Amino acid sequence: MLFLMYWELNEGVSVADRLLAAEKLMTAKLFPPENIELVRFDITPDNWGITLVNAESIEELSNLNNMWRIACPGIFKTTKLSPARPVQESIGSTNALLQKLQSV
Repeated sequence: MLFLMYWELNEGVSVADRLLAAEKLMTAKLFPPENIELVRFDITPDNWGITLVNAESIEELSNLNNMWRIACPGIFKTTKLSPARPVQESIGSTNALLQKLQSV
């Protein structure tokens, strides 16, 4: 299943600490995770970004966020996680709902 994570980095955590956490996770072979397909992992100049993944369970997703939290406490200012799907897919099902409700 496709999931989209929105995250904002905490400005109170130093760049050096964030880079050290990334190095630690990669050295431990935790990131990128073996059991999750990492589709996109993007950051903006304002230190917020998105991670788009294919995953089979909420446990895998929890581990993905928690590994960063454990490696670098306070790294995130905020996170949001939700199942996602391509807009093209949602148009068809939304249109079908609209048609059913208009006929009532």
